[in-house]
Amino acid sequence: MIEKKRIGNLEFSPANYLLPKEKWPENPSWHINYWYPNGYYGRESEFIKDGDWYLYPDNYHCRVHKDCFKHPQSCMAIASFNYNSHEGCYELEFVGDRPIQLTKKERDIFWELLEYGFKQLNNQEDEET
Repeated sequence: MIEKKRIGNLEFSPANYLLPKEKWPENPSWHINYWYPNGYYGRESEFIKDGDWYLYPDNYHCRVHKDCFKHPQSCMAIASFNYNSHEGCYELEFVGDRPIQLTKKERDIFWELLEYGFKQLNNQEDEET
């Protein structure tokens, strides 16, 4: 069983799919996510309610879904472990240059989660060095 793991504001966790779970790929992707404060959290009163959406008071063309106000944190994927069926293992792909923008401390945590993810996903044993 693959376990997700969070250290500080970085987390190794399964990708979220918009499909029902029974339609997920046989080998779903896993991400390293970067968590940050949600700037919309608890601010509904500053917007104009319009059904499931909220409008900016000075720009009716821009709207925010009601779910954006629910959680104190948001996250974005900064790297993705994707299964390569030809090679029979998971491979890592950066999302843009997001990992490069991490602080030194965050890069150390990122590397720890990279190693953890590869070991979990590719069933690698811990090696003594």
